[in-house]
Amino acid sequence: MHRLYILILMIGLFGCNNINKEPGKPVIGLSILPQKYLVASIADTLADVVVMVPPGASPATWEATPAQMKSLGDALIYFRIGHIGFEKAWMAKAAEINPEMKITDLSENLTLRGMSYDHGDHSHSGSDPHVWMSPGNMEIMAGKVFDELLKLFPQHKELLERNYSALLVEIEETGQFASDQLSAYKGETFLIFHPSLGYFADDYGLLQAAIENEGKEPSSAHMIKIIDMARSKGIKVIFVQQEFDRRNAEIIANEIEGQVIEFDPLSESWPDEIKNLSLSLKNSFQK
Repeated sequence: MHRLYILILMIGLFGCNNINKEPGKPVIGLSILPQKYLVASIADTLADVVVMVPPGASPATWEATPAQMKSLGDALIYFRIGHIGFEKAWMAKAAEINPEMKITDLSENLTLRGMSYDHGDHSHSGSDPHVWMSPGNMEIMAGKVFDELLKLFPQHKELLERNYSALLVEIEETGQFASDQLSAYKGETFLIFHPSLGYFADDYGLLQAAIENEGKEPSSAHMIKIIDMARSKGIKVIFVQQEFDRRNAEIIANEIEGQVIEFDPLSESWPDEIKNLSLSLKNSFQK
């Protein structure tokens, strides 16, 4: 009888704890860290943000872990960036895990660039996925994020509006900084391993030349072509993303007596990365 009383008491206590337990924060799913800059800047502490592609990984090849997929089970919304390999491979699975989760494509209605890809036994053309490298695109995507967050948290309208306004100011200032650094160099060509700066180049009248050839390692003939082009234009800097192999870039850098500079387009500190990139490009053009 005494044991039965204790059991009933424990059940009652645990029951009360479950009833009084404060619910966890809403969950928002994202693909890459630059999106977190947008979402966290507007949502502040209203939601937990789950980013699927971790620092240092490539969105083209990253495979979601079981823990990551499970973390989307309670997500209210998923902001996909648009056309990266990770999303093409995993978004259908994410939708199966959480059919109630809204999926919003931030690249929708953006003017997309083309990009060619090679997969060994076949090639195809698609959309350049690096839309976030354009400050103009980031302003548009910020507006989409704000609209969706306002639907989720209408009771926090003033906070969201205040944060959104501050974010727009920061994006505009970042874009203006890049323009100030690069306006004197319109028409200049820069050399990059993976062509991830097409949208950025378009914004500021620059031309990117890629070492990577249609998504694959460059052939000897392509390497020679790139070296000849770099010499003719006086290019001394090769830009390489942190997650890519530097070896081919270093071979070319040695041939042109130049240097390799790493940058991180997948950084959560988007304004800092854009500013640092702008300065690095400006310095590379000053022959």
